[in-house]
Amino acid sequence: MFDIAIISDEIALDIREAIQHGLEMGINKYEIRCLGSYEKRIPFVDEKDLEFLTEQVESGKIEITAISPGSFKILPSEEDQVKFHLQEMLPKTFELAKRLRTKKVITFSFMKDTVDEDYVVDIIKKVGAEAAKHDLIVAVENEPGFYCDSGQATRRILDKINMDNVKVNWDPGNAAGGGHVAYPTGYEFVKPYIVNMHVKDAVDYPKLECKLLNDGSVNWLGQLNALYHDNILPYITLETHFLPMLESTQEDLRRLRILLETVEKLNVKS
Repeated sequence: MFDIAIISDEIALDIREAIQHGLEMGINKYEIRCLGSYEKRIPFVDEKDLEFLTEQVESGKIEITAISPGSFKILPSEEDQVKFHLQEMLPKTFELAKRLRTKKVITFSFMKDTVDEDYVVDIIKKVGAEAAKHDLIVAVENEPGFYCDSGQATRRILDKINMDNVKVNWDPGNAAGGGHVAYPTGYEFVKPYIVNMHVKDAVDYPKLECKLLNDGSVNWLGQLNALYHDNILPYITLETHFLPMLESTQEDLRRLRILLETVEKLNVKS
């Protein structure tokens, strides 16, 4: 069965507090996004927090599964921002990935605009080429309102990119929150590209609203059972997105473990 990772800021923004509570919950795998505040996102975070994370990784206490700088959560027409992401944000992120001993960098695919999606393809190809120099994988996350929103759109764009190190961070909650069928429809489209998966629930009326697991519209039992049979991932990453932060993550983790136990029971051979 899968290991469980958690995005650290879904436990606490203070990384020391997050790791303390996470280890108490039996979690030693973490995806890193925001440290200290929501305004401080990888790689532009305090050095003291990075030093702490580096010590924890080097001691073997924790493993960093991925880092997410929030690249291209912008319009493609924002030329200065695109340049900043390509020339400042992502190079620093790639260096940080090496420091934290992780292979995966999560990116987004631009908010939808009048620009043709081939522009998005070209930009992400550039990112993939630079990441390859550092032996890193770029995982494109689907999100409502972005060029990669549904499983089908994400698959179409990834097929156009066609690079060995550009894959998918599949987020069924984001797909459902955008009004799409996350499982089985979206999953079947992106399955060949999945290298990371976020676990949260959501509904799409009147707009994306995150929920605790099994309170939204994602068929999580079906999704996890399919993931088990397809043997794609060694771990899945909890992303609660529901307040209060710590208490909701603890509850989501409880629900996720029940779902995983159910998957195990469904697959016990008589």
